[in-house]
Amino acid sequence: MVETGTAGAKRGRRTDAGRAKEAIQQAARQLFAEHGFDRTSVRQVALAAQVDPMLVTHYFKSKAGLFAAVVQPPVDPQVAIDFVLAEGPDHVGERLARFVLRTLENPESQKWIVAMVRAATAEPEVAAVVRERMAEPLVIPLATAAGGDDPEYRAMLVITQLLGLAMGRYILRIEPLASRPVEDLAADLAETFQRYLTGPLSQPGAGEP
Repeated sequence: MVETGTAGAKRGRRTDAGRAKEAIQQAARQLFAEHGFDRTSVRQVALAAQVDPMLVTHYFKSKAGLFAAVVQPPVDPQVAIDFVLAEGPDHVGERLARFVLRTLENPESQKWIVAMVRAATAEPEVAAVVRERMAEPLVIPLATAAGGDDPEYRAMLVITQLLGLAMGRYILRIEPLASRPVEDLAADLAETFQRYLTGPLSQPGAGEP
């Protein structure tokens, strides 16, 4: 229980602005990773950071704003791009599938990816952040480097596959997808990723009468 002093300041609460903001961010990273966006409240973050809940909204405006401030890609984008492109454009689908599943199967990075997907489906503000932190530094440059035309569109096709995979296998745990061996799943995803990144695309308006 927090005691109250004569001046109204609560003992144990952080009062230095810089340290308080840093404590809020540290607490938020831990709680979002452990419990996800929807099961983490501003009050829980404030309690863990030992600050008044009003400070959280003062610095970050909302829970979505706080999530946007602390969420980071679970992998270094350049490391991912270098790995996927290591054997040239003809192998990007296979290497992307392997990299994605290796990342998702890692418990620590899986926590953040699941938290990001859950949050993106609940908050438009967070969905924009996911695009900014994942698509723009990672998937769009990857699609561009793979050499296909219309790389941004190709990148969005890849993103839809990644979101569906994360949702189906790690959040909803749909069978038999959830228990499919990683090696089999990687092999099955590889062809789709390859087509999205380097295969032929329909031309805009081609299907119109």
